[in-house]
Amino acid sequence: MDLLRSRVTMVVLAAVVTVGMVATGAVGLFNAVSSPEPAQQTGPPGDASSPVEAPEMDTLGKAPEGTSYTDFGEQCPDVECVRIVGVALEDSSAEQGSDKATEKAIKTVFTHLVDQGWGRVLPDERADPEDVPLKESYLTDGQVLITATPVDAPDASAGLMLMHAQKPGS
Repeated sequence: MDLLRSRVTMVVLAAVVTVGMVATGAVGLFNAVSSPEPAQQTGPPGDASSPVEAPEMDTLGKAPEGTSYTDFGEQCPDVECVRIVGVALEDSSAEQGSDKATEKAIKTVFTHLVDQGWGRVLPDERADPEDVPLKESYLTDGQVLITATPVDAPDASAGLMLMHAQKPGS
């Protein structure tokens, strides 16, 4: 026990720990410098330094009868930009922004797009389309993915988010 109280032992122990930390840092630095370049991003065009642009609004085509689209622009929160589109009902019987108006707008647009050949993608944990509300699913044409999103605009009943579709695991 007296050996652990010795100043010489403490200095030697501190020196060993310091050398170990310096050696570990040097090995980590060497590995970081000698590792190959990171793989380039796969998927839509773009490089790792700039976000991938959002799909254009004309991807949606013409708005279904009784609705209109408003482009709220591109937003780039991460490595990929998304486009937010407002959907307004021309029918004034349902107040814009109410839950009823939101459901009607989403149903109108999603039904229209499915009729145009878009496919519906259900959440992983659900299998029966009848059990999944439209606003909890996605639509895709193979290139673009669309989902419902909340919007805070007085002239929009619902919102859509457009993003690039990616292969699973990418």
